[in-house]
Amino acid sequence: MAARHLLDSWEELKTDLADRSLYLFLDYDGTLSPIVRDSGKAVLSLRMRGRLEALSKAGRCRIAVISGRSLEDIRRRVGIAGFAYGGNHGLEVEGPEGKFRYPVPEKAMRALDDVRRTVERELSPVPGVFLEDKGLSLTVHFRRVKRGELLIAAHAVSEATRLYRMRGEIVVRPGKEAFEIRPSVTWDKGKTVQWLLEKSTIAGGEPPWPLYVGDDRTDEDAFREIRERGATVFVGAPRQTEARYYLRNVGEVAEFLGRLVRI
Repeated sequence: MAARHLLDSWEELKTDLADRSLYLFLDYDGTLSPIVRDSGKAVLSLRMRGRLEALSKAGRCRIAVISGRSLEDIRRRVGIAGFAYGGNHGLEVEGPEGKFRYPVPEKAMRALDDVRRTVERELSPVPGVFLEDKGLSLTVHFRRVKRGELLIAAHAVSEATRLYRMRGEIVVRPGKEAFEIRPSVTWDKGKTVQWLLEKSTIAGGEPPWPLYVGDDRTDEDAFREIRERGATVFVGAPRQTEARYYLRNVGEVAEFLGRLVRI
C-alpha cells in the first residue's frame, strides 16, 4: 500500500494518538534538521527545538533520537534532557531506559580500523571527500566531491572494503551522498526501537505506542518493526517505503510535531 500524506490524514491519525501513551522515535539529518553540504553545520532550528521541548514537558510522550551519527555527536546536537539518544544507527544508546552498547566482535573492529587507514590513503587525492570515524562505524561523505570524481571515490571505497565484506566482517550501505561502513552484525534501528520499548514498559503493563519518523534507508528497519503496532512516517518525496505515512520535508515534520503538542 502506498504511503499517505500524514497532514492530509491527520484527523484519522489524531484519533489513534489522542488517548495513548506515546514513544516518539526520530531520525536527525533530513528529519529534524535539513541535509546540508557540511554535516557539521546541521543544527536544530529554534522552531524545531521548541516543539521537541514542548512535547517533552507535556509528559505524555517519551522521545528518542536515533541517528547514524556517533552517540556523543547526536546527544550534543539535540541536548534535551530526558530524551533517549541512539548513535551509530542504534549500536550505542543512552537515556532514561539505561545504557546499551552492542558487543561488536573484535575482528569487525579491527576490520574497521584497517579500512579507515586504507580509505584515508586511497581517497586523499580526491578533493571534497570527508571520512568520519564514529568509533563503531565509518562514513565516507562525498557531498562536496565533483561529479567527475564520484566514480573514483566509489571505486576506492569498494576496493578498500572488498576483503572484509567477503569475510562477512563489515557491510557497506549507500546513504545520502555517503557510504556507511559498519560492522556486519544483526542489529539495526528496528531492534533498537524494540529494546527501548521493552525497557520503557512498566511491569505488567502495556508498552507505549510507537511512532517513528525518519528519512533514510536505515529507518526502513524500524518501519518494518513497528508497522503493525504503531505509526510510521517517511520524510521526503513519496517513494517505495515500509512507512504508512509520509511528510514532504523537515518543515512538515515541525508542523506535525506542533499538532502533536496540541493534542
